[in-house]
Amino acid sequence: MTRTNKLLLTSGALALGAAMFAGTSLADGWGPPHGWGPPHGWGHPGGGAVRLFEQFDTNQDGRLTQAEIDQVRQSRLAEFDQDGDGSLTLEEYQALWMDAMRERMVRAFQEHDRDGDAMVTAEEFGSPFDRMVSRFDRNGDGELTPDEMRRRGERRGGRDGDRERGGDDRGND
Repeated sequence: MTRTNKLLLTSGALALGAAMFAGTSLADGWGPPHGWGPPHGWGHPGGGAVRLFEQFDTNQDGRLTQAEIDQVRQSRLAEFDQDGDGSLTLEEYQALWMDAMRERMVRAFQEHDRDGDAMVTAEEFGSPFDRMVSRFDRNGDGELTPDEMRRRGERRGGRDGDRERGGDDRGND
């Protein structure tokens, strides 16, 4: 692969990631003024709408305008635009991304930290994968193939996991 092709692929991947983040940050309600993590209503019916209003209804009148959304998004960009040029470099965007993902990372840490001692042991870290092969291995040969994983995902509507056998997606049966 030529250097130009590598550069184009990398640029495309970064652009796609930025577009996906921008879209999901609005859809998920991630953004100021209340931080970037999921506020009240997360995981509840209507929670997405609640989060959107908590994040973007800056005058708290119970109505969203495009101007409010644009203002919040612009202030978030300005917060991480260290050189003040109105755009984000990769380093500036990385800082924004890390800030945005912090609460998700903390939740993932807490899910691994089963005993709540603020440390993830090797056992806790590996626990969700302890029975992965046995859970997904449909032909019983002790090995997973991409085909087995694809078929499982298709049967589950695109979601891997094992709820149909009484377990959850983290490997806890």
